[in-house]
Amino acid sequence: MQFANQRSFRSINFLSMRQSCVSIACLALMCAPSAFAQTSISFTEQSSQAGLDEGLRLISPSGRYGIMSGGGVVGDFNNDGYHDIFMLSGGGYADYLFINNQDGTFTNKADQWGVDRFQHTFGASAADFNNDGFLDIFVTSFGSSSSAAAAGELRLYQNNGPDSKGQYSFTDVAFFAGVNRLYESVRDGLGSAWGDYDLDGDLDLFICGYNELRLCNRIFRNDGPDSKGQYTFTDVTDESGIAVLGVRGFLPHLVDMNNDRYPDLILIADSGTSKFYVNNQDGTFTDRTETVRGIETTNGMGVDVGDINNDGLLDMYVTSITYPTTGGPGNVLLIQNEDQSFDNTAGDTGTYAGYWGWGLLLVDLDHDGDRDILETNGYVGNFAGNPAVIFENISAGEEFNEIATESGFIHTGQGRGMVRIDIENDGDLDIAIFENNGKLRLYRNELITDSTPTDRNWIRIKLDTAARDTLAPNGIGAMIKVVTDGQTQLLPMHCGSNHASASPIETHAGLASASIIDTLRIEWPDGSFTTLTNVDTNQILTIHASSHPADYTNDAVVNVMDIFDFLASYTANDLVADHNGDMTLNFFDIASFITDYRQAVMP
Repeated sequence: MQFANQRSFRSINFLSMRQSCVSIACLALMCAPSAFAQTSISFTEQSSQAGLDEGLRLISPSGRYGIMSGGGVVGDFNNDGYHDIFMLSGGGYADYLFINNQDGTFTNKADQWGVDRFQHTFGASAADFNNDGFLDIFVTSFGSSSSAAAAGELRLYQNNGPDSKGQYSFTDVAFFAGVNRLYESVRDGLGSAWGDYDLDGDLDLFICGYNELRLCNRIFRNDGPDSKGQYTFTDVTDESGIAVLGVRGFLPHLVDMNNDRYPDLILIADSGTSKFYVNNQDGTFTDRTETVRGIETTNGMGVDVGDINNDGLLDMYVTSITYPTTGGPGNVLLIQNEDQSFDNTAGDTGTYAGYWGWGLLLVDLDHDGDRDILETNGYVGNFAGNPAVIFENISAGEEFNEIATESGFIHTGQGRGMVRIDIENDGDLDIAIFENNGKLRLYRNELITDSTPTDRNWIRIKLDTAARDTLAPNGIGAMIKVVTDGQTQLLPMHCGSNHASASPIETHAGLASASIIDTLRIEWPDGSFTTLTNVDTNQILTIHASSHPADYTNDAVVNVMDIFDFLASYTANDLVADHNGDMTLNFFDIASFITDYRQAVMP
């Protein structure tokens, strides 16, 4: 998008147009009821019941990028197993930290935790950058709202964990870490994301900048702790090969899109300037934007990745603008081909027409085993009051139905960021929307109430890599495969950015009527594998990486007991012993295990 005075709007009542379209669609439904399937997706707004009415956003009059902003991040900030919400106020109020009370309600504890600042802000992300087991928060900020927006005011809140009294707190270490500014004295910084681009086991930081005349899209390499234990970062943008002018960056994703274990860079930007960079595995990237056919048409503002058609390849969806006068350019659904190129199928699948799109999510709302699409909307002029949309995936990524109103997911405010959250740990995905000059909105998914229906099973997966320092915290960069009844779902573990916001670092899969997961495979970024078989559904499962690929007893010691465990699984024809990850058991698994075992005991 661009600022309002850079756009011209024709006098047309887009809301009336939409209402007419809805009336026509309803008439068609009455005449041919068998042509449409009734959705099982249902939401109720629970903002007030959850205690989130306090969450108000009011942009400070001198706020930078004010009309585009509105975000926050969801994560478990106190390690109690429940999702919390950090919300940026925009400057008119202090920022909020809503801690989950484990009963469907939240309490703002920003002041106790030291993150209740009045500041010009745009977006936030969260990751454990110092590998201490606690989620930290990065905020693109331009300083206190009591003064004009300034450069060098980006925040990195280090989570200090609990003190002797159990009180949590954060400390801003951005200046000491070297991530408090983007480029010289430029006041910039929009979306951010974390990923281990060099596979050294720690998390690096990418920050987007909107200034197309400066090199404001920057990548910062995590250099680990110094002699005092303080983590520092080095700006490696120039040597990485991504220093390009003319990119109005909104948000980044660091995700392995080509299955070589190294995360690639999706850089979503305004005015047709989005980029796609492939990781060269040597600290540099190569521009492959021309292979993503259709991304050049977008005023890109939101992105998410997922295997839309369950063919084993990751796809992506980008929100843009659909002008009522032209019907375009619209959103793009980018389906990956076997040659690692992408084709835009939005027009053929019924997913191109949103409004003024911002945040988006690819999630399985109804647990039928595929990903649905949600988009927030809202802007000025004819775009004011446009509703959020849900495109329900009804035919393996080939056909979608828009069902937001039907499902009760009714939002007509100035939506910006959007995140997934499971407020009560019941397994279905709830949705939170961050508004621009508005409230925090929470929509409870009503798929699961007292118990899980037999045809709506699920799994939530978290990864713990504390035992192996070659892997990034929370397993970021791992690829998860869930196999049920012959169908494989591909789930990337990543910390990608949505518009001004970020969701929890975990994966979720709907499993329909499958009561058992046949095979659950973790493909770790260091090339090793963890395979589980006959896994119960309907649970929040934390999978712990062993200390070494040959540590089959998971006791942090590699010895003869691991040989016995490996052989026991192998002779039982259990894929747990699939050491080389080819989904078959044969001599090559034995040879691969022996190699890793010898490396562990005779380094």
